[in-house]
Parts: sequence; structure tokens; C-alpha cells
Amino acid sequence: MNDVTSRFLIIYEYLKETKIVSNTKHFATELNISTSLITEICKKRSNVGMVPISNLLARYKDIDANWLLTGEGSMLKSSSITETNINYKELAEARLEIITLKDEKIEWLSKELKELKNL
Repeated sequence: MNDVTSRFLIIYEYLKETKIVSNTKHFATELNISTSLITEICKKRSNVGMVPISNLLARYKDIDANWLLTGEGSMLKSSSITETNINYKELAEARLEIITLKDEKIEWLSKELKELKNL
């Protein structure tokens, strides 16, 4: 296993720990590559190639390409990946509020329809 592959796996572990990805299948989907390729890389039977690297850097803008390729510098360009998690939480809360409002509207419309049928 080469150094770039080792750093790629460090990024994968970081993304799992921060709950940005849940497992290898989710990670593969995010990178638009096969689950079997990610599995082979994770089991250290295959080195990461240019397609997974390119897709990783395109998908996760805060990963420092220089660090991934050379090991120099820091893995993250900034802390905004963590901020993205907060935004996901806020997004989930907003969606829940929208769903609640939708359910209330459906209930109201159902009652109104029932009243109209009774006329």
C-alpha cells in the first residue's frame, strides 16, 4: 500500500468518525465508484487510483489535495467540513418542521373534505 492510499484511508476514517459517510457503500456512492473498489482499498489489497482521488477532491472541497498527494500540510483546508455537519443538522430540523406543517395541512384538508361530503 502506498502513502497516498494510506492518506486516502485516513480521510475515509475521518469522514466516518464525523458521520459524513456511514460505511464503505455510502463512501463509494459519494465518490461515484464501485463498492468493491472501496472494499479492496480498505482491505489494503489495492492502491487508490486517480478516479477515486479526483472524485474525492471534487466532492469534499475542504480536503487538501497537496496533503493527500504529498503528505505535506494539513488534511483539511479549513474547518468547514465540521460546519457542514451543523448545517446538515439544521437542514434536518427544517425538514422536520416542513413535514409537520404538511401533516397539519393534510389533516385540515381531510376534515374539510369530510365536512363537504356531509353537506
